[in-house]
Amino acid sequence: MTDRDWQRAVLHDLGGLESGLVAPSPRPAALPAAPQVESPWTAALAASQPPVPHPAPAVPQPPVPAPAPHPAPASPRVPAPAPHPTPDPRPREPSENTPAQESAPRRTPGPRRPVGPSSAAGELEWVGARLGAPVPSCRRIAVTSVRGGAGKSTVAALVAGIIRRHRADRVVAVDADPGLGSLPLRAGATSPSSLRHLAAARPRSWEETAAHLGRTDEGLYVLPAAPGGAVAGTLDHALFQRGVGNLSRYFSTAVIDCGAGLSEDLQRGILAEAHAQVFVTPGTVDGALSARAAVNWLAQNTGLLPRTVIALVAHAPNPGTDVKRAVQMLSAGGLPVVYIPFDRHLAAGVSITPERVGAAAHTAAARMTAAAFARALAVR
Repeated sequence: MTDRDWQRAVLHDLGGLESGLVAPSPRPAALPAAPQVESPWTAALAASQPPVPHPAPAVPQPPVPAPAPHPAPASPRVPAPAPHPTPDPRPREPSENTPAQESAPRRTPGPRRPVGPSSAAGELEWVGARLGAPVPSCRRIAVTSVRGGAGKSTVAALVAGIIRRHRADRVVAVDADPGLGSLPLRAGATSPSSLRHLAAARPRSWEETAAHLGRTDEGLYVLPAAPGGAVAGTLDHALFQRGVGNLSRYFSTAVIDCGAGLSEDLQRGILAEAHAQVFVTPGTVDGALSARAAVNWLAQNTGLLPRTVIALVAHAPNPGTDVKRAVQMLSAGGLPVVYIPFDRHLAAGVSITPERVGAAAHTAAARMTAAAFARALAVR
């Protein structure tokens, strides 16, 4: 009896169908589950050897593995996708774990670019860092103008006050106007003494020097050209140098309010020894024309032009388009030009109270002061 006849006999006894079970092809169809079961050698053994009576009970088992593949993969895979669907409703609800809120910290730099008081505060912080820098010696900043009424003494008081508020050492404002200068009034300090008295006294200590100086509530020292209410009279450069020379060892910065004009011997001597200059002119086309002529003179007669800052001061609430033309005219030469807008408190002609100066005027004055101080600091 051959193997095939033997198989037929066995299957006939079991009641199976000869056409569907005897052929070897159905056997491999039931074996794909074998790789998932346990060992690979069982599949090879079944293919190489004829079936024995032991496999007979396996005949009714093909229906059992058939449903097994469906529940088996389903049970482990159902919990796996669960974490993915469950977060889906969460992003739709306002929650701290939502993608929008997770990206919020990246948007926090947005408020650092405001337009208004915050940006002005940032600029003033930058100005303070410059004005607080150490100095190798007393820095002299001359404040000049071509003619009177330009706002020179106001600017000198602003510059000296701003520098003082950003420094821990001593700062002095010196009135070098031989006429009736208004620097002590604008700075808010009085003194019974003057530059002439200091030059004649020749003090030998700080205590003796301080007796000739006035002082504001903020700690700014002021040296008038003459006692309050008096005219200074003749003031030459030699007398000025004797008085101011005594201050250099005690102060980090001296802001000098010069008289009107540039060609006088006193002003020329002050400019020759200054580390920087703030040139003040009215914020009009006429003021810009005068300033341009003064710039040409400075370029030909002094070496101070590269260390000069131009201040355009508005004397009216609505200057119109003259300001733009004036700035364009003066900026063409490459010099820094700072426009100080009209401010009611500054225009009142009284002692300057920093808290009462408008934000726009104060920010412009601080920018102008920082530019002048940086130029003065660059000179060794």
